[in-house]
Amino acid sequence: MRVGQVAFVLVCLLVCAGSSFAHHGTSMYDMNKEISLTGTVKDWTFGSPHSWLWLNVTPLQGAMEEWSIESAPPNYLARQGWSASTLKKGEKVTILVSPLRGEPKRGILLEVKRSNGETLMVRPRGSFGRPDSVN
Repeated sequence: MRVGQVAFVLVCLLVCAGSSFAHHGTSMYDMNKEISLTGTVKDWTFGSPHSWLWLNVTPLQGAMEEWSIESAPPNYLARQGWSASTLKKGEKVTILVSPLRGEPKRGILLEVKRSNGETLMVRPRGSFGRPDSVN
């Protein structure tokens, strides 16, 4: 009986440890650095566990680069007014991202500015791992 209880506790601890690694939050990103990118929406997926934006960016010098940008879960974004049709393929936008540590052309979405001047917020300053200010 005692061995069974110990085994049960160990299994529970392993399950909890595994789920704590499954969701990374913003620790993979350099949240103290923000990069502004202007480009064209290649694709926008509004799905679980996180929404994704693929953006075609052409730097001042060089060839077009495709950026893969992780966003927030759809249930959070929906409460902010986002939907599957918020961003359209071919739409020109300027986004603010924090880069993925050690991996170029990847980041986490902070905000989107449309060509009409409208700003769509994902992570307001001071929340969700985004600092109040960046140097």
